[in-house]
Amino acid sequence: HDLDDGLGEIADKIAEMVVSDDMLIGLDETSVRCVNGVRVSQYLLATVGTNPTRLENFRLTLRIVKEWARVHGLYSNVLGFLGGVNWAILVCWVCKENPNAKASMLLNLFFRTFANWTWPHPVLLAKQQHLPIKGVTSHPIWDP
Repeated sequence: HDLDDGLGEIADKIAEMVVSDDMLIGLDETSVRCVNGVRVSQYLLATVGTNPTRLENFRLTLRIVKEWARVHGLYSNVLGFLGGVNWAILVCWVCKENPNAKASMLLNLFFRTFANWTWPHPVLLAKQQHLPIKGVTSHPIWDP
């Protein structure tokens, strides 16, 4: 057997651990920030849905948008532009609003939507939650 076959079989048997809000109870700010990357990724994928075609359209559109941003010098949150998770949230929003669109249409809709967006109106995937769940310490929100 090929090494890839063996790893694939192992990967199929291992279920990804879902990071829920309850896991934040008792964590300090640094720990919450560490866990947040996984939580956001899981949330975005759950928002897109479990349909393999929708997931593939999301991933392809996101890869193209990130490459476009990189080529145009716009992919860098260190320099004040959007970073990877920011681009992912925007692409996720377009996918959520257009669940049956193919990647080429999602890309077109992405640029048309955000070229005409009423900034600084927020791009929301869900209703804002202003208070943490019971037992989770409130940490400062990054808001430049």
